[in-house]
Amino acid sequence: MKGNIKSFICGMLVMGVISSVAAIAADNWQTINVLPNTIKVIVDGKEVQADNFLYNDTTYLPIRAVSEALNMDVQYDNATSTATISEKKEDDTVVITSKYTPPEEYINDAIYFQKQNDIWYACIDYINDYIFNKGYKMEWDSEKECMTILKDDIEIYSKVITFKVNDLYAIPYDQFVEEIEPLLK
Repeated sequence: MKGNIKSFICGMLVMGVISSVAAIAADNWQTINVLPNTIKVIVDGKEVQADNFLYNDTTYLPIRAVSEALNMDVQYDNATSTATISEKKEDDTVVITSKYTPPEEYINDAIYFQKQNDIWYACIDYINDYIFNKGYKMEWDSEKECMTILKDDIEIYSKVITFKVNDLYAIPYDQFVEEIEPLLK
């Protein structure tokens, strides 16, 4: 069953890539209206963390994000403009580590930061204190598991938090540094 789902999704992605390449090859660019980031995509119980858009009742995601969520390998050959999705080889080992390290004064504070599988996570308490000190406010919807950041009661950021590390809601610290910190400048 799981293999059939992977095959179906990969097939749909390949069709999307082929359609996109054909449009580019024809050099027939056109403007389209899309709804960005309106769909939450879950693969095997985990949310795919990637931008997406809805166009003509079809959801489009980056081929790499979906391939990785399916534990598949994707390669791109620039010379032939070909994306290839394949089963990962057993000897392929991918080690993901954090690009950013949390501030040293907070590293040992477990309610602020957690480290799991070499990835640092910023917990909701840290995010709340950080943004409060910058003059912002955070609202937490525990039913929807959604964090919303407000400035003068105007929403500037909202995100469903699907990560729980040691029973604490958190986001990867890299995501905090790249998505949230720039909004607070």
